[in-house]
Amino acid sequence: MKKFIFLCLFICSGFMLAQSAEQKKILEDSKAFMSLFEKKDYEGMLDMTHPAIFEKIDRKMMADTFNSLFKGNDEFKIEMIDADKNIFSVSDVFTTQDTTKYAFSTYLMKMKMIFLKETFDEDKKKMMIGLMEAQGMKAQFLNDTTLEMSRESMILALNDKSTGNTWKYLNYDEANPLYISIVPVEVMKKAKEYYANLLIKQRENAN
Repeated sequence: MKKFIFLCLFICSGFMLAQSAEQKKILEDSKAFMSLFEKKDYEGMLDMTHPAIFEKIDRKMMADTFNSLFKGNDEFKIEMIDADKNIFSVSDVFTTQDTTKYAFSTYLMKMKMIFLKETFDEDKKKMMIGLMEAQGMKAQFLNDTTLEMSRESMILALNDKSTGNTWKYLNYDEANPLYISIVPVEVMKKAKEYYANLLIKQRENAN
């Protein structure tokens, strides 16, 4: 009987260690993903992205889109704020009926949009902040030309046959048709529930 109990404890402890190792890997990858974003290394980000997305949209086109959006232009530039200091939280690792493993990594994404040719008076600031809040972001002007934005964000980690049973990642965005076409329904439901609970807890802690 003692041997049986010891065996059960050994098996359970091994399972917990395996889970912790996977969570650690996801945590490290999440930090690396955001570090690449801060450095504007979009090719590196795409290397970590779930390959199914490249069946829907050309990889080079995605890289070019990132460059045009975040490398700035004559009108404005965007800077990440302390991406290396972001606090990430990783969920348990779950498994679908078809053996796809998945987990969620959450963090507070903060960035600045610096306008190079325009200054904002109080009315324009109010309008811009309203636009950002409509997108689910908190926003404030640091001065007449710099807008700071933040949002509780989530990365979806997936491990399946198409990734070679390694961890690959997608930004959680249930409004994005690409996301909907790639992510299994079971995972989408769990992701939506997890993210909603996260926001609810934040509201409760803020009150």
